[in-house]
Amino acid sequence: MNRILVAVETGHPSVSAAVYALNLAQRIQAQISFLLIDHHGEGIDATEGETNDEFTVQKQLLALISDSSRRDGVKVNFYVGNGPYESELVNFVQENKISLLIVSFPAPGHQEDAGRFLERLMNIKQKISCRIMIVSEKLSSTSLTFNQKRGVR
Repeated sequence: MNRILVAVETGHPSVSAAVYALNLAQRIQAQISFLLIDHHGEGIDATEGETNDEFTVQKQLLALISDSSRRDGVKVNFYVGNGPYESELVNFVQENKISLLIVSFPAPGHQEDAGRFLERLMNIKQKISCRIMIVSEKLSSTSLTFNQKRGVR
């Protein structure tokens, strides 16, 4: 069975990666896991302030997951990691035999984040053996609507 992991940071949550992964999991009958990594205390500044704290992001993801899995029958697991992003991600992939990692590319206009993202992704890629898919942020979270036949639009 295919196992998909969506890695989400509290400082940079991605709706597009979650939506893409849920739709893909439905199409290929995969098991999907969401790993919410709270990087506070890691020395990274969460630019969105309190709107992207662990509780708020977790609440948004769980609502999206609940609605999608109820409609599509997708098996979803949800985990929270509180350590450094790279080590949490690598450990999870290795321990859970993940076959596909889905991550979100930083939103347009965040060039500093994009450079750091690519550097971290290259470090992660050297330590894991699964495929990696990068999803760019194309939709705003307020524009998401569910359609039972087509998935998320």
